[in-house]
Amino acid sequence: MIPYTLLAAAIALTVVTAYIKSTRNKKLSPPTVPGHWLFKNQELYRTAWRAQVLTENYLPKYGDIFQISTPSKTVVVLSSAGAVSEVLEKQAAVTSDRPRNVMLSELCGFESNVGIRNHDEVHKQYRRVMASALHPAAARSYAALHSSTAAFFLRNLVDRINVSPNCDHVTPAPNHCMSLVASIEDCAGRFIMRMTYGHIVVENDPLVQSVKQQVELVTAALVGRYWVNYFPMLRYVPAWFPGAKFKRDANKFREKRERTASEPFEAVLKEMSEGKVERPSYTSKLLELKGGINASAEDLELVKYTAEPMFNAGATTTSALVHNFLFTMSIYPEIAARVQTEIDAQVGRDRLPNLQDREVLPYTDAVLQEVMRCSPVAPLGLEHCTSEDIEIRGYTIKKGTTIEANIWALMHESSSYPDPHTFNPDRFLKQKPDPDPRRFFFGFGRRVCPGQHVANNGAFTMCAAFMSVFNINAGKETLLEAKSHEKEPWRMFTAYGVYEPKPFQCTIKPRDQAALAVLEACRETEAIQ
Repeated sequence: MIPYTLLAAAIALTVVTAYIKSTRNKKLSPPTVPGHWLFKNQELYRTAWRAQVLTENYLPKYGDIFQISTPSKTVVVLSSAGAVSEVLEKQAAVTSDRPRNVMLSELCGFESNVGIRNHDEVHKQYRRVMASALHPAAARSYAALHSSTAAFFLRNLVDRINVSPNCDHVTPAPNHCMSLVASIEDCAGRFIMRMTYGHIVVENDPLVQSVKQQVELVTAALVGRYWVNYFPMLRYVPAWFPGAKFKRDANKFREKRERTASEPFEAVLKEMSEGKVERPSYTSKLLELKGGINASAEDLELVKYTAEPMFNAGATTTSALVHNFLFTMSIYPEIAARVQTEIDAQVGRDRLPNLQDREVLPYTDAVLQEVMRCSPVAPLGLEHCTSEDIEIRGYTIKKGTTIEANIWALMHESSSYPDPHTFNPDRFLKQKPDPDPRRFFFGFGRRVCPGQHVANNGAFTMCAAFMSVFNINAGKETLLEAKSHEKEPWRMFTAYGVYEPKPFQCTIKPRDQAALAVLEACRETEAIQ
């Protein structure tokens, strides 16, 4: 714990600063949720399932634009597609910064991370470079890599659940959820490391383990677990001071973050200097365009720091989306059966579906869209920050205000999605379909995820491949829990950070002998091309 005297000093300075700010520029602000005189809405800002709480308890009372505050910042919450469009898209030029995050940027050294740094000229350059390699056509060029990754995913899962040759025995069901999650995360990470660096992941790969720890740190800092983000003066506390564990953690992660960014990048540079790049990748191709080993220091930094966040964002998004999809199939067996019927009719039983099959699998694609709508992996997205005052509907949102898009609320607007709490993939197959949730799922304005097309394609390929050869059925306790939480389905999902199912009971089995034959063929497919 931080000593009381130090915390008291931090609080006093924060109060004075907040008071001075509050007396300036008295303009009409959005409706404000009342809070504690000192800590304001701190408890609400850190509450479990905050997107859902804001949607259910505050949106009806305060409308689709309202604000909450913490001791260190004001947060405007946007809870409709219209409000998000007006602020984050139409005024993107001045709403694309990130709010200050002392722990991540100033202490852990993430100020150069594409997803976290402000929208300055360097950030614009980084995004242009990433867009040139990840646009829809470029994303489709990874189709073969998606297929080989899906094949590896299935074989990896078969080995984990220990399927017998005649398909009449698997390991006990309680282990299947753990096996499924481990296989998903393993394979999503393999794809990203191969695509980004040409790196072939080995079992217990230290690089992957290091990146996973980094993702955990970023998640903890973004969801507000560090007091230094609320009382910034704490950043001056020396690491040896009692209660300053956050500072010691930051020093450790600063070193680890730089090592994680540098090691795979330096490996690619070494291959290029020796003239033997065995597996072309995002990094090697971009380095070639910049002059290879003779690239300028500025270009080397550009390539290095645009490659680094791909694992953090890409693998996390893809694995969570696949996890959410398969959990949903386990509790909706009738929908899973329709997916399998479509795949059988359009693809057959002698091979796995691939990205090219997507056009003839509209129902499967619609199910994935409905999973995105009902279970967005980042229900509040990543926060934006205003770089100058803006006006919306007669309100003034001041410079330096944090903006949150409540993606959960957008995905559950009854005006856009009739009967929004019902899982209904057919809503996207009507003559006039409901809005495509991918418009909201991957972010907004100049902060939309540059790898959205790769992540979307990867998730589709893995999910369709799984459904073609496996049945997944939730256990009795999980089905009862799902039934009891029909009105609050989020309670079966994690409350903070990435939104994905809590551990659940399920049984996974190959569908039949035809599925086993395809799975055996997968073993002959090289895991990563």
